[in-house]
Amino acid sequence: MLLRKDAEGVIAVSQPAHAWVSGQLARNWRQTDFVGVREEVCLAAEQHDIGFLEWEQSPTLNPNTGLPHTFLEMPRGLHLEIWTRGIQQILRFGRYPALLVSRHFTGLAQRNGPGDTAEEQKLLKEFVERQEELQTNLETSLANDFYYGEFSTEEIIHHHQQLVSLWDWMSLLLCHGLEKAQLVGWAEWKRQGIQLRLTPAAEEPTRVTVKAWPFAAQAFDVVCEGRHLLRTYTGEKEMRQGLKAAAPLVVQVRLEPG
Repeated sequence: MLLRKDAEGVIAVSQPAHAWVSGQLARNWRQTDFVGVREEVCLAAEQHDIGFLEWEQSPTLNPNTGLPHTFLEMPRGLHLEIWTRGIQQILRFGRYPALLVSRHFTGLAQRNGPGDTAEEQKLLKEFVERQEELQTNLETSLANDFYYGEFSTEEIIHHHQQLVSLWDWMSLLLCHGLEKAQLVGWAEWKRQGIQLRLTPAAEEPTRVTVKAWPFAAQAFDVVCEGRHLLRTYTGEKEMRQGLKAAAPLVVQVRLEPG
């Protein structure tokens, strides 16, 4: 879950809803950056947080804020458990999207550091080892597949995983609400890495310009739904009831060339 501030409180946006925005970015991305497979890469972007579905039904309370835990505040062990579950669920869709999501999450886990305690370090080590074993098996299977083989080289898989990670980060920025310009890096296929600059319009923050423009459309909207929380809570049961009763609210952001 992520929390988007507004004048009256916060809009609680679930992780699957944020991932849906990642999928919208992917499906509007220009075709030339997909190598051989497109739908599998878009599916990985759209469903990468499917493991959060169960937790989002009964989120835990952060007593320091009086609001649901955000994905950044969750205990390391719970986060790794949810990621593991999500990867297994995506595997039901197919090997290629599951491989991209597994590599995306192992990259995130390693970049976030080993953790503060010996137990967290142990959990991270076990998670990475299990995922690397799964990735090796999936890579071998895909490389020997009559359909996916030519699209399953290390170079191509790494490129597609980078795109999934890029859309994830862009979606988080858009769902949280941009307050100032942000730079995000990416690499076009067979070209050097470049940066995109996302800038909110001063008079209309839900309009964001993107430079250099990487999308096929001239301009488009991304949307998701959240729940409008107008107060904080002291108890978890009360917070969950409040979240379920909260009014649904559409988060809409217009993307235009910078």
